[in-house]
Amino acid sequence: MSSKKTYYINGEWVSNIDEKISHEDGGFQRGYGLFETIRFEKKKIFRPEKHFERLSLGLSNIKIPLDYNYSKILSLLNEIINKNDIADGLIRLTITMGDINNDPWDFSNKKNVYISIRKLPTKIKSPVKIKFYAENNFPIVRFLPQVKSLNYLGNMLAKRQAEDDGAFEPVFYNSNNYITECAVRNIFFIKDNILLTPNKKLGILPGIMRKTVLETAKNLGFNISTNNIKYDDVNEMDEAFITSTAVGVLPCFWGKWKSNYSISLKIKNTIQIKFFN
Repeated sequence: MSSKKTYYINGEWVSNIDEKISHEDGGFQRGYGLFETIRFEKKKIFRPEKHFERLSLGLSNIKIPLDYNYSKILSLLNEIINKNDIADGLIRLTITMGDINNDPWDFSNKKNVYISIRKLPTKIKSPVKIKFYAENNFPIVRFLPQVKSLNYLGNMLAKRQAEDDGAFEPVFYNSNNYITECAVRNIFFIKDNILLTPNKKLGILPGIMRKTVLETAKNLGFNISTNNIKYDDVNEMDEAFITSTAVGVLPCFWGKWKSNYSISLKIKNTIQIKFFN
């Protein structure tokens, strides 16, 4: 089978996404839009209803109307999987403010919808190394409620810095010395059988896998805390892991800190069995 992929753009299926992305797209020019990265395994989509829920709320917050209902979105997601014959992969659904052919400040124009697909990345050997950074050193955008916007400049700069420092992922702490999140993932800690993760009120992205971990840990009988976590206290933690739709639950470490990750792996395996097996 050809390696050429099929993508969805504004009601059309095209073989090259660059052919159809207009240079007049105000969303890409100004970072005015949202996206969702959606995982599927064995052609089964991971929690599509939760992705649609977050997408709808985010678009409402940034005043972009959504004409597609859940059934339409789900149909398109399944169709792009089948058109590309990919069993395990990631779908990126992007919605922007639309074209700016005439008045760039006329927000009544029709939005643009792009759906692309790729295979799942190679499985990552864990645990992975993380490195903590003061988020004030990067142009990180924090506001409430947080949305999955197209502006990831600060996050990507921190990601590159972490890689230069030999780490897989950066983890931020704010001006109050509170842990917030990673560049593209959420962070969890475990202390005395209590699952801890930063509160959404800090302006972090409410990840779909984050929500899944919280639900799973609760069902397994663990206590959960979303109180502020001080950067100075991380070395006192028993376990730690990062999460995203793409990597799932990924145990992590920093410096000379070590763990056996027993609870982390129990949560990871429970999610894998429930949603992907």
